[in-house]
Amino acid sequence: MSGKKYSFSKDIAESLGITEAIILDFYQNNHQDLSLDNLKNEFKFLEVSQLENSFKRLVKLGLLNRSLSTNDSFTEADETNSFYPSEDLIKQAINLGIKKDFLLDHLPSFNLFWKGKDLKLHSKESKFLQYVLKNWREKEKNEYQESKKILIDNNWQPSEDALSILKNLNMSDSFIKSLLPEFLLFWKEKKIKSNSWNSTFINHAKKQWARKKFRLDSDKENYPMSKNWVPSEDCLKVLEVANIKYDFAESKIPEFRLYWIDSGEISSNWNNKFINYVKNSWEKESKKGSNILDRLANTEWAKK
Repeated sequence: MSGKKYSFSKDIAESLGITEAIILDFYQNNHQDLSLDNLKNEFKFLEVSQLENSFKRLVKLGLLNRSLSTNDSFTEADETNSFYPSEDLIKQAINLGIKKDFLLDHLPSFNLFWKGKDLKLHSKESKFLQYVLKNWREKEKNEYQESKKILIDNNWQPSEDALSILKNLNMSDSFIKSLLPEFLLFWKEKKIKSNSWNSTFINHAKKQWARKKFRLDSDKENYPMSKNWVPSEDCLKVLEVANIKYDFAESKIPEFRLYWIDSGEISSNWNNKFINYVKNSWEKESKKGSNILDRLANTEWAKK
C-alpha cells in the first residue's frame, strides 16, 4: 500500500497535539502559499473545524501569525515574525528545572511583545530564556510561600515574640488569653490559610485593647470615694506638667479622700476633681509663702 506520508515532531505533538504538530511541520517544510482550502485538500482525513481550531491555537501561542480564513494565504516570510525556541534552548530550560509546558505557555506574550521589533534569532533565544526563567523563579517563590501557609486550629497559640509585643503594650496575660477563643473560631470558619497568624493576632489584640480602653474612659460608672483611692499616673503627670511638686500633690491625698468620703458624693471623675483641688491648694500655698517683694521679683511668667 502506497500513499503520501506526513511527519511531525513528537515533542510538539506531546505538548500541543497531533493536529498542531502536523500543521506546523507542513507549514515549515512547504514553501507554497497556505490557505484553508489548501489544508482541506491536503488533510482530507481531518475535520475542517479541527484544522481551524488547531490553527487558531498555534496563532495564540505565537507559532503562526495570522488567523486562517478561506483564500487567506500566508507565505514563508511570515515565519520570520514568529519565534519558536530551538530544541537546544528547550533542553537548556529543562536542565534548569523549567517544565516544557510552562515554557511554551509563555510564547504568546513573548512574541506579542517583540512583534515588529528587529531582533536577531540568537538574541530572541537568550531573551526568551531569561523571560521564562524569571517567571519560573517567581512561580517557585509563590509556591514556596503558599506551602508555608496553614489553616488555624484549636491548638494554635501566639508565639513568645508576639506575646512580648502585646505585653509591652501593657496587656495582661488574662486579657490576651481571653481573645483566643473568638479569634480561633472566626478564622477556622473562614478556612483561610496564612503564614502570618501571629501578625494577624497582634493586630486583632491591638484593636480589642483600644476598644477596651475607650470603654473604660467613656463608660465609667459613678462610685463613692473610698479610703483606698489614689490618683492615677496620668493625673499626677498632669500636675507635674503644671509645675506642682509630686510630694505636695501626694500630701493632699488624705484630706481629699476624707472630704469626699464625708460628703457621700458619688462621681466617675475623681482624678479631675483631685487635679482641680491640688491646683487650688498649690496656688493658695504659693501666695502664703511669698511677700510682695517675692512676687515682684518672680519673673517665671515671662518665660512661659
